[in-house]
Formats: sequence, C-alpha cells, structure tokens
Amino acid sequence: MNKLIGLIQTVLRYMLFVALGLLAPITPSFTAYTYYRDEPTNFPILQTQLNSIISRFKGYRVGVSVQSLSTGKVLYQYHANHGFVPASTLKLFTGIAALDYLGSHYQFKTSFLTNSAAKIVHGVLTGNLYIKFSGDPYLTLEDLKDMLDSLSKQHIRRVQNNIVIDDTVIDRSTWPPGRVIDDKIFCYAAPVTATIINRNCFNLSIKPNQRRTHPTVIKSNNSLGIIVDNLAITKHLKRASYSLDLKPNALARDNHYTLSGYLSPQIGPLSFAVALQNPNLATYDILVGLLRQYSIHYKGIVYGKTPPLTKTLAEKNSPELGFLIKNMLKKSDNLIADSVLKKLGEQYFSSQGSWKTGRNAVKAILAGKTNIDFQQMTMVDGSGLSRSNIVTPNAFVKLLDFAYSELSESDLLFTSLPNSGLDGTLKHRLGGAVSGKVHAKTGSMHGISSLAGYIRTENNQMLAFAILINDIPNKNNQSGYRLLENRICEFLAQSTFL
Repeated sequence: MNKLIGLIQTVLRYMLFVALGLLAPITPSFTAYTYYRDEPTNFPILQTQLNSIISRFKGYRVGVSVQSLSTGKVLYQYHANHGFVPASTLKLFTGIAALDYLGSHYQFKTSFLTNSAAKIVHGVLTGNLYIKFSGDPYLTLEDLKDMLDSLSKQHIRRVQNNIVIDDTVIDRSTWPPGRVIDDKIFCYAAPVTATIINRNCFNLSIKPNQRRTHPTVIKSNNSLGIIVDNLAITKHLKRASYSLDLKPNALARDNHYTLSGYLSPQIGPLSFAVALQNPNLATYDILVGLLRQYSIHYKGIVYGKTPPLTKTLAEKNSPELGFLIKNMLKKSDNLIADSVLKKLGEQYFSSQGSWKTGRNAVKAILAGKTNIDFQQMTMVDGSGLSRSNIVTPNAFVKLLDFAYSELSESDLLFTSLPNSGLDGTLKHRLGGAVSGKVHAKTGSMHGISSLAGYIRTENNQMLAFAILINDIPNKNNQSGYRLLENRICEFLAQSTFL
C-alpha cells in the first residue's frame, strides 16, 4: 500500500511539473545514456523527466551527470563521459586542489630583503634591496607604500647598491593556448606573473570634447609608463552613440595602446578597466616613482634573483587562501584562479610556477583521491578562460564527491560557492522556491555555458551535479543555456523521490 501511494504521489508531481511548464510531455523516442553504480536500482521517473527537459532544448551539445552524495548512487548521466569546454567551472579544480594541498590559511608573501651581512649606517643600506614578488593577486600600490613606510621608519634613505626586482618564482608567460586574442585587452584577462600590482590593470576614462576633434583620455595611473595613441574622434550625431576600439600595439612589447573609433558629444564619460600588456615594465615604472616619492636613492634598478641568505626588512602577506578561494568562486575571479594555479606549481614541485607546473600539480594532487582519469581531460589554465580546456561532466561529479566527503576544507568550499538566488554569480538565478538550495559554480563564454556543484532536494538529500553545454559554432544563446540549467536544477531541488 505504501509503495502504491508513493507511486501515485510521484505521477501527480510529474503532472504538476508539466502543468507549470517546468517539463515537456514525455518524448518516447528520446534516448539518454544512463548508468547506475552499485546494485541496479532504477530511477525511471527521474530519467524520463530529465530526458524530457533536455529534449526541449534542441541544437545544443549537452552533458549531464547527477550523483546522490547521501547514497553514493549515480542517478543520471547524459553524454557524461563526453568532453566539453567548461569555461569558469574549471575553477573548481583549481580551488579544491589548492585547499587540499596548501590549506585555507596559506598566504602569498611580498618581501623587502637585503644581504645577510648588510647594515644600515647613517641612513645607508650597505647592500642590495631585494623586492621579492610572489604572484599575490591582492597586492596593491598602497601595500608597497606601507612597505616603503617601514623602510623610512628604519631610517633608510639610500641603498648602496641596486634595487633588485625578483619575479622568478612565477614565469612571465601571460597567454596560454586556447584563449581568445580579443580578450587580451580586458581586465578580466589580466596577465598573471609574479609582479601583480592593482590586479595588473588600469582605468581609462574617455570623455567627448565639444571643441576638439579628439576626446579627452585620462589614465588612472600615470606612473605605469602607459602610452595611448588617441585616434578616436568626437562625432556629432543626432543620437547619443559611440563605437570605440582599444588595442595593444602589436609591434611593441610595452604598455602602448591605440584608441580608435568615435563617440558623440551627448555621451557621458566612459570608463574601461584595461589589462596591462607588460606588468614587469609597469612594476619597474611604479617602483621608480615610489622611490622618488619616498626620497630613497639607489645605484640602479635591475631584475634578478634573491640569494639564499638574506634578512627581511619589510613584508606584506595576502589575505588567507580561504578568503581568496571564496572571492574566486563567488565572483568568478580569473586573476585569483590563475595566480593560485601557478602558485600550486611552484609549491608542489619546488620549481618556478607556470601554466604547466600548475596543471601538473592539480593532476598530482587530485588524481589518486578522486579517481579522475586526467588523461581523458585537458587542463590548460586555472580560470577556464582557455577554450582548449576539456572536461567531462563525470569528472566534475567525481571532484565534487571527493570535496564533499573527504576534503578537510569541505565546509569552506561549500559556503564559497555561489548560492542560488542569494549571492555571487547565482544571485539573480534560481530564486523563489529553490532559493538557497543550489550551491554551484557557473561558467560562461560565447557559445558555452556550464553549472556544477551541489543541490539539496526537497527531502534533504544532497546531490552533486554537472551540466555542460557547448553550442554549435558561431551560435550563442546564453539565455537558452541558462534556462536549461535552471530547469534541471529546479526539478532536482524540488524532487522527493530520490
């Protein structure tokens, strides 16, 4: 009798979903790939309804994997072993590997050092001043000023020898394979090297000029050595309009840009966050300006390596890794993700951090613990900006299963994920009846959308899930992708038969 009542309730619930438009009527000819682990327990209603949801979104390449973390059973798979470009959901691999290996209390450290035998004699530091950068994504200009204040308090007015900029812990490769070259100008794709100051970005303000041909261009920081060739024009139009193009100078390896296009006088000031093209050169220019400001004299400024035996004059620690991971996942911060990846490579292999050592570290840390076959996936960067990254839905679910059941920092990871209808990149999605029930990382690029994380069901079961969508080339329907992801998550979150 109880089984009969349960079956009737399930059928009525399905009819309600159809009536509300959350599901399409069953399409008998539609086929999904389904796999069940352990004993062959079947979930026909779940399979039928998820098949029905997916069948309504034709023309997309879709992969889905769902596992119950309460029972350990794989509940549903659709193209779950096929490879997809994951976009920013790849940050889950970076974040989980970093929390597992480095721990939530790890901090990046920027140091002012000098030779072990050096002394301060009448305001003169008798040695070199080594400025050792570590790839801290939160280091700011104000932090460097605080460190220079510390030198002033030690009455250092002159460095007898050189100022040595040490950026050797992280390589200078800023552009891994598979990234879209048009992204290179934007702050969200800023270069990741050891020298990161103010996120390796600057603001550019462009204001139309009523009396002159060219608009007024203002840079947020004139000490970065930035050059902007202003070829844009103020164009008198009937309607407020603009079309501007900012590109790095292809021939020069410096922070030299060309602005072209037009804007009408009716347009208010426009502001853009622009990525530096050569952060090492900008760091040099910043330090020249700051040392002049603090009246600290020196022989020269060179790039080099800190010797083994030194003593610390001043240092600045980044926020703890737990804080960085939370911001990385909630805000989908690419700079944090890629700097953490390179830092993992440096720390795990005790060698220079790079894209290669970073991704190899992620594989070494996670392969044995998750049973993910990393030979079947491609990881190029830590942020997911590269379109050469390839991951399967099943790999994400295995990763999430490990993080939920074995990761010592699992609670921190869970609360760091965007929460449906409440915060992060899910603040304006999956609200209403499922608000707060989905904790997941989003991913979005042209023609690509993904969502992977955890869902708490109506009867308090915890699920790990991954939905990856890659559209056909030259197509982009972001609202359609998200609607499909939302429908699947809403159905799972409101389920009681699992």
